[in-house]
Amino acid sequence: MTSLLLQPYPHNALFSRYWLLVSAGAGLFIALFLIIFQPFGASYWQHPHKNLILAGYGLVTFLCLSGISLTMPLLFKRWYSEANWTVGKEILGVLLILVIISVGNWLYSQSFVGGSFRIKELFAWIGITVAIGIIPTTIITLLDYTRLQRKYATDKLVIKTVKEEEPEPTALATITLIAENLKDTFSLTPEELLFIESASNYSEVVFLKENNLQKMLIRSSLSRLEEQIQHVDIVRCHRSFIINLKQVAKITGNAQGYKLQLKNVEYPLPVARRYTDLIATYFKK
Repeated sequence: MTSLLLQPYPHNALFSRYWLLVSAGAGLFIALFLIIFQPFGASYWQHPHKNLILAGYGLVTFLCLSGISLTMPLLFKRWYSEANWTVGKEILGVLLILVIISVGNWLYSQSFVGGSFRIKELFAWIGITVAIGIIPTTIITLLDYTRLQRKYATDKLVIKTVKEEEPEPTALATITLIAENLKDTFSLTPEELLFIESASNYSEVVFLKENNLQKMLIRSSLSRLEEQIQHVDIVRCHRSFIINLKQVAKITGNAQGYKLQLKNVEYPLPVARRYTDLIATYFKK
């Protein structure tokens, strides 16, 4: 079980538009659920602004979730990095979110519904929330981990030295990359190119020249260079990488996605989830 909790696991960046939408959706769900079903004795409670107060719990949920998205990645960058994210951290992260939401709702209850600020009651709120949430959180995370492991299994992927039954692309014999100033250019053959990596306002071209690994900085965004390269084997695989699939020596996969090991490159390059289908299709048996 311990080894399973230490397995790599993907997580969506908290500081993102996606997380804010999730936060808004969760807050809206909580508000509607409490107003419609009125659980936990809310149906017996009378107040002229009852529905508005119940909807406030949804607002608290949204503020807690969005607050997490703004603070946690900044305060704990290394802990929240996807490279270090595991199944165990995913479970703990969700439970931490539940604790923060329960604290927020407890404070809201004391302020607007009434009652004394007793620490004992706070721990009761947290205990109930975590006790309810820990089992579905663990089950959902483990099921999702299994699904992702199957999705990114590499047993059906093969390294292709020659594209079967496909003619060689009718691209130019050389690839010419043009900088933003439209004056500086750099040319190389498709066979020489290994990958291109985004480097702030520049892009770093990594290539082989006479069997020697070399690098060249060119002032251009990765998207501009992507538009300039018209070759079936050279594709975008990540927001920071364009890669020559002909140079891939090994493919590995785990719940976080595919990793591509290139010839003459010591470290693997990541494949973003949005490009997994493209990569899988290219290397399918």
